[in-house]
Amino acid sequence: MVQVRRREDGLDETDRLIVAELKQNARISNVELAKRVNLSPTPCYERVRKLERTGVLMGYHAKVDRTVLGQAQLAYVTIEYSSDDQAAYGDLLAALSAADDVLELSELAGFTKLRMKIAGTDITTISERLKQWFQGNRTVVRYSTEFVTHAHIDRF
Repeated sequence: MVQVRRREDGLDETDRLIVAELKQNARISNVELAKRVNLSPTPCYERVRKLERTGVLMGYHAKVDRTVLGQAQLAYVTIEYSSDDQAAYGDLLAALSAADDVLELSELAGFTKLRMKIAGTDITTISERLKQWFQGNRTVVRYSTEFVTHAHIDRF
């Protein structure tokens, strides 16, 4: 009997191959996926369902051309905030989380800072949006914006 080696995260090499294939093409048929990972269709299907149930696969998404949606400009914003008012901080996070133009929002370790990726029509539109959120906000101490001139790799 062949011993299947599982890593600390509980995934074996076949699980990792399945995840890699689905990252490349989430619309791949189960039959084609099974061929690529050297399984028959039923065990492949069962593995995919297990990866979904355990939260490894959290969803399937379409990669959309942002320029068609009028969001050709990207920017990264570093937001320094005050941790004095947790309710106001929660309100800020809720507002940013609800915004469709915010693509990522991360808290940085060791700092009272957030890092945000935002998309918009152009530099002016993004700048105005940031002013709406941050000017007069008692939680935001300061923010700085870096506009992307060219995204060499954009996987997500």
